[in-house]
Amino acid sequence: MKKIIALLLALLLSGLAACSDDKPADPSTSAARSTAGADTTAATTTAVTTTAETVPTTQTEAPVTEPSTEAVTEPSTEPSTEAPTESAAPTVDPWSLMGESSFEQGSYTDENGNSYSYSYALPCLNADTADAKAINAEIDGFFGAMVREQLDGIQSGLSLSLLSVGYYGEVRDSVLSLVVIGHWDWSFDDYRVYCYDAATGSRLDTAAMLKKMGISEQDFLAACRTQFRAYFENMYKAIPADQRESYGYNDALARADSDEFVNMDLMAYPDANGDIVVIAPIVSLAGADYYYHPINLGLN
Repeated sequence: MKKIIALLLALLLSGLAACSDDKPADPSTSAARSTAGADTTAATTTAVTTTAETVPTTQTEAPVTEPSTEAVTEPSTEPSTEAPTESAAPTVDPWSLMGESSFEQGSYTDENGNSYSYSYALPCLNADTADAKAINAEIDGFFGAMVREQLDGIQSGLSLSLLSVGYYGEVRDSVLSLVVIGHWDWSFDDYRVYCYDAATGSRLDTAAMLKKMGISEQDFLAACRTQFRAYFENMYKAIPADQRESYGYNDALARADSDEFVNMDLMAYPDANGDIVVIAPIVSLAGADYYYHPINLGLN
């Protein structure tokens, strides 16, 4: 009986042990494992993705054309600033236009035994323009006529009164100025000025010359008044103040810078430096009413 009871107890204990192996797992332990599994999955996914990015693809892609770094010459739409050499007008050197139409010089003793040395040089413009021809005709008509008269007088044994005719030139920009001077035996110098623009082939009077040089007529006339008066005062500064009235000094000074002598009919020209030289008729207290004196006005 006791053996039977012992056998039954053994069987009972054996069944209880088998039931204990089928019990559900502990919730806390299961949750921890699930989380670990999720992390592992995520890590695995990341690793796979990274591997995919670093593995070069075998797909054939269209070639990429890079922009050229070389400058591309575009056709210019701007007008050319270079003058065509074929059609450009030739530049005329003003000095090349100054010539000489005649020259005479020598020594002479008139019928009264007076001896003279004379020299007559007449300039001309070597240009085939209407204004150049007009200037040449004017020079010949004024100085040339006087020279011919003197030469005729030599043939007749007469005394000479015109001792010399000479000239000089000045060039500023395209302007050639011919200054012709006749020297008479009574110490009077006669001047004529001819300004010629080689670029346009035209003669310039004083107003046109001043305009080309960029000087106003008002400035020119004001400078003339100042300079004419100063020149007169300096020329006669030796006259004592108490004797000036008797010499006619005060009346002459009042005329020196008046409209009678300061006007746009004055002969003037630009020198090589651009200053304006005027052939100033300065009032005289003896001899002729006035004498010519070249004066630089200091305008430029």
